[in-house]
Amino acid sequence: MCASRSESTGYRRKHPKEPSLPGPKSGGWALTASPPMRILWPKLSWWRARVCSVHNNKFTTDSPHDDKNMTTFSAWVGVDPRGVSSMYFASDSRVSWGKNTSWDHGQKVVASRVEPEIFGFTGYVTLPQTIIAKAVQQIDLRLRSANDQASIDGRVDWLYERIKKVAEEHPAIDPIEDGNFTIFYGVRIGQGMPGRSTFCLNTFAWDARSTCLKHASIPMPSRSAVLQISGTGSPWLNEKNEIWRNSDQGNTSRTMFSAFCDALKAGNDPYSGGEPQLVGIYRKGPGRVFGIVTEKGASFQGELNMELSTAAEIEWRDTLFQRVDAEGRVLKKAQRHARPAGV
Repeated sequence: MCASRSESTGYRRKHPKEPSLPGPKSGGWALTASPPMRILWPKLSWWRARVCSVHNNKFTTDSPHDDKNMTTFSAWVGVDPRGVSSMYFASDSRVSWGKNTSWDHGQKVVASRVEPEIFGFTGYVTLPQTIIAKAVQQIDLRLRSANDQASIDGRVDWLYERIKKVAEEHPAIDPIEDGNFTIFYGVRIGQGMPGRSTFCLNTFAWDARSTCLKHASIPMPSRSAVLQISGTGSPWLNEKNEIWRNSDQGNTSRTMFSAFCDALKAGNDPYSGGEPQLVGIYRKGPGRVFGIVTEKGASFQGELNMELSTAAEIEWRDTLFQRVDAEGRVLKKAQRHARPAGV
């Protein structure tokens, strides 16, 4: 049986066939995360729980297999006085086979061209890359049903079933734990100011040994915050996030990307490397794939030295999160940022 229970408090109505969970309530109520989240009951014999947790004032979901997730991944949101205004996924570009063999051309974050939906992954490469590529193509071709398209829950359920089906049909690999992976899914319903639009971050963690797929919905914070960090590069990214968070620029969306770039450039994790990749969602419009300009030059989805068309519609950012052109020149009227003293 595949089940999860949150460490935070809150209650939801218990399904009559659901096994009892320990807690102070009885008589048809079960302990769950706060706010209450519904349980979906597929026709199969197993069940899954929507869970979220908060650890040390950081919104996060445990990643029990980070020692196998050979990458560095970060998900965060930007929040202004009116509410959540943006969501971003950043990743490195390295695919590794042990410590001595790597390839810095792997696409690890993806955005839909027609919907405000973004994807990323850590762990085993083949399965999540295939699942995400197919899901995005189906989304962009409008192959989801109107019912699935209508709500965040419908879109999450649709993706969950596709992940589960493909993962269950994948042959076992040796060692079996190397088949574990986590898919990150960011989505916005509606557009415009809060009340008209809602952002949501979801994780889908596949455990190859138990063939269990666990879904978690991560709560949105009241200020800009890193929501998820995953992969073998997590310890060094946490250190950089702390340095930037304590700077005079504080806990802002741009510092979270700068911390990511600093951690990747430092090269402490042998399983993370290549150029940074970035996708995002704003309050309006579909998902976006950003080009990144570092000291090595302009890159797109981790690829350096691309011949760029003058008609290319790409939003470029540098490692300080400034809006720049492909040469790294800050755009006219773009806000300028400086690296804080001592960072």
